[in-house]
Amino acid sequence: MMNTHTTLHIRHSVLLLALVAAISLIYAIEFNKQVSAAPRGTPKIVLVEKESDYGDLLQGELIERDILIRNDGDEVLNLWRANPSCSCTKILNKPAKVAPGETVSVRVQIDSKKIKPGDTRKGVTFESDDPQQPRLQFIFTTRVIGLFRTVPDPIQLIGLMGETKTRTVQLFAISDLGFEVAGARSRNGEFEIIDFNEVEKHRLYELELSTGPSDSPRSVKDPLDLLIRVKDGREVVVGRYVEIEHLDPVQITPPRVFQFGNKDTDRLLGDGDPVVTKYIQVQYLDKAKSLEVKSVRLEGFPDGLFEIEVQELVPGKTFRIGVTLGEYRKERLLRGKLIIVTDEARLPERSLQMAVKFGRL
Repeated sequence: MMNTHTTLHIRHSVLLLALVAAISLIYAIEFNKQVSAAPRGTPKIVLVEKESDYGDLLQGELIERDILIRNDGDEVLNLWRANPSCSCTKILNKPAKVAPGETVSVRVQIDSKKIKPGDTRKGVTFESDDPQQPRLQFIFTTRVIGLFRTVPDPIQLIGLMGETKTRTVQLFAISDLGFEVAGARSRNGEFEIIDFNEVEKHRLYELELSTGPSDSPRSVKDPLDLLIRVKDGREVVVGRYVEIEHLDPVQITPPRVFQFGNKDTDRLLGDGDPVVTKYIQVQYLDKAKSLEVKSVRLEGFPDGLFEIEVQELVPGKTFRIGVTLGEYRKERLLRGKLIIVTDEARLPERSLQMAVKFGRL
């Protein structure tokens, strides 16, 4: 068994340890209070250059530049976002933080083919945690030099879907730099370049474009990419859209929706008109053939509500379909289809969505 002296010694040791722990805890609490009470520093964003002139750019030229940002504050600057003012500018590299006194660079890429020729001003807006300037804009200026113009403008290949469509396109120099067409292609393969001639050195080129038949009517845009070389040796790739229309030989106006609106049906009320007639036009574009409109029918409407008359204005080419409404209904809206039947082999039946609005009773 422990004697009294040993027991007292243990108690004194425990009390001493407890006292040291209590003092340490009080000291830690006071230290944390002082740290918390200390004022936090403030970041301050500064553009080394607020505006810069990037000089002359050939349209199609791609350049990279650095925007310098400095933190003149005494706290780390959080650089949250960099927002270009147009799609011609792409952010390649942006540091997330800038230490006090540090200068960092934001790398940007400028694609001049997305900028119209002439003088221009574009910008990049930086968002940060600077309380005084949370948004700060950098401006750059440049002059984009257009190298050529096309005739025609726009470039179009339009014709019947079952036919091959061709077009001669001329490229005229519009700057003193001149130009040489070192290569040309259809970016998406929707057309072919079947002929290519330098008519006048550095001044005029001619291209023959062609697109084959299509199985169905459709519209598409496909860039004509040109590799252009100027007299000083610089090269750029410039695109010009080619608009391609594969037309249905049977053209119907209106093309999709035929409607009697309230202004039309209101004429049937009171002492107004006894009937209201609206028209649909059918035109056949194939010069080598003729079209016959065999019949027109309605689906989804009460029997006897409409009368239909087909007139052949130009034999085999132009037709007018009159749709006559002679009764005002209590329903607010009637919907259905108008179906035109022809002797065209590919698609003999063509339908329009049809709607009739009442809603005044």
